[in-house]
Amino acid sequence: MAGISIASVCAPRAVLAQTTPTPPPVVVVPHDGILPGAPAGVKTLILDFAAVRDIYLAKQDVLLAKLANATTTAERDAIREQLQDNRQAFLDLLKSFRTKLEDDLTALKGKISHEEFLRIINVAHEAATEGGFDHHKGH
Repeated sequence: MAGISIASVCAPRAVLAQTTPTPPPVVVVPHDGILPGAPAGVKTLILDFAAVRDIYLAKQDVLLAKLANATTTAERDAIREQLQDNRQAFLDLLKSFRTKLEDDLTALKGKISHEEFLRIINVAHEAATEGGFDHHKGH
């Protein structure tokens, strides 16, 4: 123990690398995965997007499994092309969701107070930055 203490003074980075990383804080997301207080239109958009995302991820998983089992170069190339096509279709849908969300938020901004609008934006931002929604994990 004394050796670690002395090492931490002499070479703090070396001792720091040996410590176990602290797990990220647990973030409790509402059971339906929707931000509390989000307007109905935004909730619907989020649920629709989640369904489209799940379909995309499932299709990608199937194609990746096929790619892993492909035996010929031509078969692998065809599957890679399908993966890219599926990805592009998802990105196109994502763009339409973003446009719709921007339109909904613009319309909402005119219907609610500035403070309420900022509250909704802050809640969404906090959820995104604190790990409430992680689009890289997929689920």
